Amino acid sequence: MKGKQLMKRALSGVLVAGLSLALAAPMTSLAEVKKQESVYVIANADGSTKSITVSDQLQGAGTAGSTVKDVSELTDIKNVKGDETFDQSGQNLTWNTAGEDIYYQGKTDKELPVSMEIKYELDGKEVDPASIVGKSGKLKIKLSYKNNTGVNKQINGKAANIITPFVMATGFILAGENFKNVEISDGGKVIDDGSKNIVIFIGLPGLKESLNLSKKLDEKIGDKLRSEFSITCDTENFEMKNTFTFASANLLNGILENDNGKKNIDIDKIDEKVDELTDGVDKLEDGNKELVKGIKKLDKGAATLVKGIKTYVNDGVKKLTAGIKELGANAPKLKKGVGDYITGADTLADGTKAYVKGAGELTKGITTLSSGLSALSGDAVNQLISGITAFSSGIAAATNTDDLDKLGKGATSVSDGIGTVNKGLGTLKDSFSKNDEAITGLETALAANEQVLEGLKAAKAAGAQGLDTAIATLEKTTAGEKTAIEGLKTITKIQKAGVEKIEAATSSSGDLGGGAKQLSEGVNKLTTGLAAMSKTEEIKKLALGVQAIATKIPALLAGVKLLKAGADKLSANDKKLIAGCNALKKAGKVMKTSINTLSDGMSKLDAGAGELNKASDELVKGAGTLGDGTGALFSGAKKLRDGFTEFREKAIDKLINLYNDDIKDLVDRVQEIMDAGKEYKSFSGIDNSMGGEVKFIIETEAVKAEE
Repeated sequence: MKGKQLMKRALSGVLVAGLSLALAAPMTSLAEVKKQESVYVIANADGSTKSITVSDQLQGAGTAGSTVKDVSELTDIKNVKGDETFDQSGQNLTWNTAGEDIYYQGKTDKELPVSMEIKYELDGKEVDPASIVGKSGKLKIKLSYKNNTGVNKQINGKAANIITPFVMATGFILAGENFKNVEISDGGKVIDDGSKNIVIFIGLPGLKESLNLSKKLDEKIGDKLRSEFSITCDTENFEMKNTFTFASANLLNGILENDNGKKNIDIDKIDEKVDELTDGVDKLEDGNKELVKGIKKLDKGAATLVKGIKTYVNDGVKKLTAGIKELGANAPKLKKGVGDYITGADTLADGTKAYVKGAGELTKGITTLSSGLSALSGDAVNQLISGITAFSSGIAAATNTDDLDKLGKGATSVSDGIGTVNKGLGTLKDSFSKNDEAITGLETALAANEQVLEGLKAAKAAGAQGLDTAIATLEKTTAGEKTAIEGLKTITKIQKAGVEKIEAATSSSGDLGGGAKQLSEGVNKLTTGLAAMSKTEEIKKLALGVQAIATKIPALLAGVKLLKAGADKLSANDKKLIAGCNALKKAGKVMKTSINTLSDGMSKLDAGAGELNKASDELVKGAGTLGDGTGALFSGAKKLRDGFTEFREKAIDKLINLYNDDIKDLVDRVQEIMDAGKEYKSFSGIDNSMGGEVKFIIETEAVKAEE
């Protein structure tokens, strides 16, 4: 009894404070009767039902009239507070109120709308709680709720199982002498007063499944809608007091409605606002696109303008000012050039006068040339031809053909003979290898004889008789072989040295071979040259050339006469040429005055070009600023467009999709679930004209040793 009272006080401190507001019965009018129903369940330690007792209060019955109609499935009904009686016909009851509210009780074995199960594990093994009374170890208590209600409905075209939204709360009292190191799963609360731990779990069985949460919502709130819990602790001399569980379907009512019964969330208005949001976002996105297009055109036009200005400045102004500067820079050169021109004109005039004088001298020289050519008579040319013929005859006498052939053949034979000697030395060198082979053979024979000699000497030393003659003969033989080998080696060495010297001398680069070759080539060149000189045809050609020159002398004389006539005409124009030079000098003086004026004007033009260049730089700078500004504006517009698109995709669209796909369906399901909670008025039965509320109290038996 004390345990029950203690639990009741604990629950009143923890549960009633949090649930009293939701459970408080509203005031009734005179014509309203409301059934307040409390279902008391006595359960085994594992949570299974043993018995059910229902207490009903017909609230407002005392002011509703002399009789009140009621419906109940209970048996063994009895008035627990007054003497009021009732008439029963099946499940229909008629209470005689006598001006008082009715309080009655009854029994039922009807299945509960919610149930619970408690399992126990000791040291990792599931056990019956009664079997571990008085035992110690690592204890785990697992509590699970089950919602046994559910109605199939259609929500937004989808099938949905809608449960009655029961909230369940269970309290455990774990005495300090029996339970230590108490830990619980999420969804629970532990109150430690120093002598005991009071553990409370609150669950919403079936609600998570009925809401059909999306993956995202499940990740955020799914773990809050629990129906399973656990306690782990160390137990010593195990025994456990009664547990108490409270369940109600009315706690969640009112979430979507205010005190006046109106909806706090109007789905139709939300749909309308979502449609308006979608239309507004579409228009804003279209506006952003048009803005980007317009700014793009502006940026393109600005780029064209900037390009045109840069072209105007770079290809026009810059080149113009550069040309003006170059012109100004070259003004001194131009002035100097004019001065040089004037000096040149004066020099030209002076030179012309000298030329006139020289032309007179040229005329005199032409006269002298004419006289010299006339001196080349025909007799002088004939004498030159006769001399050339006599020279040709002398060369022919010095080059007898037979003698030249013999000299050339002799030189060739000497050279060829030396080459043959050099070639033959190769055959002689091949014979040296045979000498080497003979030396090798003699050395082999000598080695064999020396071994035999050593053997004979050893045998004699060992006592053998009659070996002296053989030893003496063999010693003479080996001595002769040694002498022969040394002599042959010496001869071969001398032969090789001689052959190498002869070979070097007779080679093409040697003294003998090279000299013979040079002799042969020199003789051949000599005979060839003499033969060429002996050809009388060449001498004849020379004579014919001299005759040809003689035939051209009359024409040359005629040309000189023409040259003299031209020189005479040139001299006739000397006065005109000198007059032109004087006029040229006068024009130079006028040009000198004009170039000074031009130089001053070019200086002023150069200064103006500097100002123009400076202004054009400012123009280009301003155009660049304009281009940068429109470019930045275009970039910003694109970022605005892209940012809005991203904002729409990541925020607005997701929000709308979340509402359409998850929240709208969720709110509709919540509304249906809340309606199911409001419709659940009684467990044992209720008249349609009544309002009602029902709560369940489930008490499990204590687990302890039998007394």
